[in-house]
Amino acid sequence: MSKKLTSEDKKRYIETSLGKLSEQQKKVVFGTTNIDAQYDKVKRYIRMQKDKQKEEHKYLLDLASKYRHILEGLDCLDNRLWTDEKKIKAFTAILDGYCDKGVKLVEDNNRRRLEHLISQREQCQKKYAEELERYNKEIDEMKMRIGDRDSANTVTTEVSLIP
Repeated sequence: MSKKLTSEDKKRYIETSLGKLSEQQKKVVFGTTNIDAQYDKVKRYIRMQKDKQKEEHKYLLDLASKYRHILEGLDCLDNRLWTDEKKIKAFTAILDGYCDKGVKLVEDNNRRRLEHLISQREQCQKKYAEELERYNKEIDEMKMRIGDRDSANTVTTEVSLIP
């Protein structure tokens, strides 16, 4: 039969577990007045930390396994040990996965670069059109000031039909 914890046991557990909690978590625990609620919160925070540690541990084990397969595969290739099919298959599976990721990354980068270049070209064309319009306007104004409109050497003569 499990022994029911007393409030003193819960207080001791809270005090010993405070070192594992963050400052924000400590504030939440101390902001709670009921000992049972404090105990439950501390237990939940500790459980959340353990769950995170389990996830990190699993991730690290996966990395170690990949690293081991890579090293074993490289060793097989270097020493021409073609008989160990398991190691070679594990190694090539890892390489194929990373090769696919690399190809996708290069394609995505090229696509983003192409979109950026197209955008820059459109901006330059827009600036060029604005600048061309400004120069054309200035040229027209200067022609008007000089009196030279469309033709540079035209002579206008007035002819009177009345004798």
